[in-house]
Amino acid sequence: MFSEYREQIEQLRASDKNFSRLCDKHSALGAQVDALVQRKSPSLQVEIESLKKQKLAVKEELYAMLREAEPMLALKQQKNYVNLTTLAEMSGVRLSA
Repeated sequence: MFSEYREQIEQLRASDKNFSRLCDKHSALGAQVDALVQRKSPSLQVEIESLKKQKLAVKEELYAMLREAEPMLALKQQKNYVNLTTLAEMSGVRLSA
């Protein structure tokens, strides 16, 4: 899910309990869908479709949260870089570009 946001997902999972809960819910829904599909029963199609819709709704919510957090996460990364640069300068280490 959202491979281009892998690093941001890790950061948000660590810092936002709601985001982490939604990620877990998305995974659980995926596992439920997979389990029902494996049973290959036409009578389960309505349930499978319902779970897929729930999973999509959670995914859309996660994506919105990622997009909303993007500027904040970028700023944190920039701040961490500046901190590393400052630390290197203070210790006399030259960082290569």
